[in-house]
Amino acid sequence: MAQTKRSGYREKIIQVASRLIIEKGIADTSLADIARETGISKGTLYYYYPSKGELIFDISERHMRHITEKIFAWIEASRQGLQPEELLKVVFRTIISSETRGHIHVYLIQDALTGNPSLKQRFVQEYEHWTRLIEEGLRKINDNQEDYSTLARIILPLIDGLLVQHLLGVRKDSLDGITRYLAAARTQLI
Repeated sequence: MAQTKRSGYREKIIQVASRLIIEKGIADTSLADIARETGISKGTLYYYYPSKGELIFDISERHMRHITEKIFAWIEASRQGLQPEELLKVVFRTIISSETRGHIHVYLIQDALTGNPSLKQRFVQEYEHWTRLIEEGLRKINDNQEDYSTLARIILPLIDGLLVQHLLGVRKDSLDGITRYLAAARTQLI
């Protein structure tokens, strides 16, 4: 029972913190704001998260895990005859259509780039992990022993770029062309 209550508090804190970060940004969201909006005392919040950095790590870890799970769900779907172009389109659309997670991702990247070295290091580790996951997914699609490192290193920053463009409202019609090009180019890159 205590474990369930504890995870319930933690989940509520993460949800409230995520919403506040989207509304106000990381720098302007204080632990006091989060405690007040969650309806708990600052002491209770500090029990779960002694620092803002630890809370941000937890949010970013959940965010990154969510993206990874989405990618692998679509990769598994590809084993059921989905063409590479369609798979890429589905993966890109799934990731960029999650506005809340997209905003959190961009805010966390901004914070990592503008003065949070531990968050920056976390992103470096996660990007390496995501690159390996994309490579693994590409192998599942083609089921061969080719080196997919180059293509994975193209796809990962492309996802970030498409996410930023989506959040800015930039051309939404380019996704079909991009996925068609990548599907055709993959045979040249491997």
